[in-house]
Amino acid sequence: MASLRQSWRKDGRQSEESKLQGEEKAKLPFVQKENPERGARPIRKLNLTKNYSDGMYAKYRVGSVNIKRAKKVIMMVGETGSGKTTLINALVNYILGVQFEDTYRYQLIEENTNISQAHSQTSEVVIYQLNHTGEFIVPYSLTIIDTPGFGDTRGLEQDELTVKKIEECFSSKWGIDRIDGIYFVVKSSSNRLTKSQNYVFQSILSLFGKDIKNNIQICATFSGQGKPGVLQALLEAEVPCVKKTNGDPEYFKFNNYGLCDKSDDDEEEEDEEYSQLVNKANWKMGKSSSKNMFRSLEKLTSRSLILTNKVLMERRQLEIVIEDLLSKIEKVDFKQKELERREQILKQHEEDIKRNENFEYEEHETVKERRDVEGNSINCHECMSTCHHPCLVSLDFIAGLCEVFYWNRSCKLCDHDVSCHFCESYKWEEVVISTKKTYAALKESYEKACNEKVTAGKVVDELKKEIQKLSSEQMQLLEKFVLCLQSLNAIALRPQNLSTVDYIDLLISAERCEAKTGFMERITSLEKAKVKAVALQLTATEI
Repeated sequence: MASLRQSWRKDGRQSEESKLQGEEKAKLPFVQKENPERGARPIRKLNLTKNYSDGMYAKYRVGSVNIKRAKKVIMMVGETGSGKTTLINALVNYILGVQFEDTYRYQLIEENTNISQAHSQTSEVVIYQLNHTGEFIVPYSLTIIDTPGFGDTRGLEQDELTVKKIEECFSSKWGIDRIDGIYFVVKSSSNRLTKSQNYVFQSILSLFGKDIKNNIQICATFSGQGKPGVLQALLEAEVPCVKKTNGDPEYFKFNNYGLCDKSDDDEEEEDEEYSQLVNKANWKMGKSSSKNMFRSLEKLTSRSLILTNKVLMERRQLEIVIEDLLSKIEKVDFKQKELERREQILKQHEEDIKRNENFEYEEHETVKERRDVEGNSINCHECMSTCHHPCLVSLDFIAGLCEVFYWNRSCKLCDHDVSCHFCESYKWEEVVISTKKTYAALKESYEKACNEKVTAGKVVDELKKEIQKLSSEQMQLLEKFVLCLQSLNAIALRPQNLSTVDYIDLLISAERCEAKTGFMERITSLEKAKVKAVALQLTATEI
């Protein structure tokens, strides 16, 4: 088998001597179609064979598997509107040896320019496996992970879902187990990173272990001939990536506006010549950058995602613990309010109670109810609570695979053994109901607990003890949360996403300014998300 490190000709193609002896120069399958834009070159749409899809990520193969060639895996990440899709198509054209003068262009991903923005963005993580053929310029097969654009019109919840989809892609047995390069796609002209871009970078960086930073490089799109202004912004934001000897981020410039250049019938001949010169210059720049990018990729050390998966496990556990912590806080608040109501009732009706211990009063209390839900829940039969929903685990005997266990015997939330937990189609929810109570019944309940006669003052004392017990449980959960966060920060490339608060504030301001139908409900949802983010930020500053 030939060495992976092949020789390259000046035009970027491999020399014939470096190719495997007898390798058939088969072409990747495609469907020729006319470009709908007038005057544009015909498009060769690559045929995709679907290998896997579950709504979170999809896996496609292009061409037949070539076991004689090494494989490289890259991930493209960018904000909506960064030009990521066009860039991926441009890279595919380079890989397949397309020249500027050729009368066609290849297309891997369709760019839905005529579809509204709300529906045109990639909705799931897509893995494209481009199998090496004789027409390849690069000496290896290439897998491209295309991630959905961040910061689009669908809001923060969509961005959070995107992160979960990327997590699933890396942790599923059908997904990706190693990676060679991560490419952040940014607009060249950006003088500073927007809150949305910061959210993009920190969300993705928080998924990876520290060993991945030497595999991160920058693709600057919409570039001119000068140095991209976005480099300084990346340095100021301290985005971890491969650095040059002068300290600048390793970057590659692209301007793919004329990838499938078209002529306008109404355009003056002089203008058309100028457009062709500009398009040719952009093509030349893109070709040079592509060549440098793939040569650099060949030198990058392939990284196992084992450490990354550890980060994902810690991250998932952290999210579940935070949810439970917030639930505990709500319970404490509710109990405190009920304690105040009881105290007020005892004071207001002290004389009535002395005359009649069966004095009735109304009280709000929480009760557990079963509710049928879509998806699976991991329920504890010991404490009658739902520890995780929705959960991908679907069978009782593998409940230990759920995030709240990860092969540990005890649940991260309720501390009960895995044998007490079952996978079920319902979840336990606490609802508030109004009930009639008597002072005598209240007093009797505390007398049983204390095994002695109690006074009105003693009743209040026992209520306070109950609140203290809940507060203690809350602190124990908080300690677990801090330990989990410390562990996450120890192995993650970036500490847990601390810019999320700013990002949510940005979305809330936008909702208030636009005041579209349902904006108050969306703001309420964002405020809830902000509570979680603030909890993370406050805890992180104390570590």
